[in-house]
Amino acid sequence: MNTNYKLSIIIPAYNAEKIIEDCLNKIIQETTNIVSEIIVVNDCSTDDTLKILNKFKEIKVISLKKNMGVGYARNQGAIEAQYQMLCFIDSDIIIEKNSIYNLLERFYRSNDVGSVSGTQTLNNLNRDSWTSNFVCLKSCYGTDTIQEETDFSTICSEFCLISKEIFYEVGKWKSVSRAGGEEFDFGYKIKELNKKNIKLKSAGYSGYWCDIFQRSKNIIERTEKYIPIFLKKKEFDSKGTFATGEQVFSSFLTLLIFTIILFNIFFELAFTKTILLTFIVLQLIIEGKFLIFAFKKYKMKMVLFSLLGIQIINLSIFFGGFLFILKKTVGLPFKKKR
Repeated sequence: MNTNYKLSIIIPAYNAEKIIEDCLNKIIQETTNIVSEIIVVNDCSTDDTLKILNKFKEIKVISLKKNMGVGYARNQGAIEAQYQMLCFIDSDIIIEKNSIYNLLERFYRSNDVGSVSGTQTLNNLNRDSWTSNFVCLKSCYGTDTIQEETDFSTICSEFCLISKEIFYEVGKWKSVSRAGGEEFDFGYKIKELNKKNIKLKSAGYSGYWCDIFQRSKNIIERTEKYIPIFLKKKEFDSKGTFATGEQVFSSFLTLLIFTIILFNIFFELAFTKTILLTFIVLQLIIEGKFLIFAFKKYKMKMVLFSLLGIQIINLSIFFGGFLFILKKTVGLPFKKKR
């Protein structure tokens, strides 16, 4: 094992009291043979996050006076970093054995790599919300088939490695919102440099996934911020993100299904039921592989819930798109008056 690597590990933290102690203990354990520093940026947490951080003498803590968002927090950590390799790890994940070393080893193996990211596992750290298991499944679906690695469209912001040179060349993290989604912008800019975003199977991590209602709110915000990026690159993202062509088509079908149901309330026409059934069957075909994936992990209970969860996610994407259009049209006059 090459122990000549030098690394700055940057962890943004906001109200992370549930997982951050385990997160840090694992990182410290995994960097025993790596010259490294651990920088935690406390993004004005209101819980016991800072109290927990003060237990660790091995880390450097930067405390922000105002909650600025995860992108800003990551950038502040990078500014303070003393080494040329930057590893960003979110405070609500726990990395697996040798994950950090494997990221480093893969980055240095070839010159066409812009970033190397970890791969999420099906181990959900959130034991308080059963619906978070659906969110975990939806987030992991598509990455479960990775054998060793894949050239991904985005960077995995939760757990990724990048050189300081490339980090500044792409313009650092863009703080898009509290809901996140900055990985799409960052990954796109790396691709524009003709570099690869590698997603590595041997750098696994477990995440604390939010419940479906919080995920729905996040997706509405993320979709609104994602559309301008999509319009620039004119292609959807890799399977394993929420921004795939299949996901958009499924969302469109959900919109049609609900539109027909509302239409049928006021106009009882025989052919609407046939059209409705056709769209439902078509959506089941599109989502079929995911439903099988959900069944393998949580059996029929998750399949039944997924039929509802899929509609919630799809409607969130639609509302995010509607919000984008609203701000670009109706919102324009109000912007000009300010």
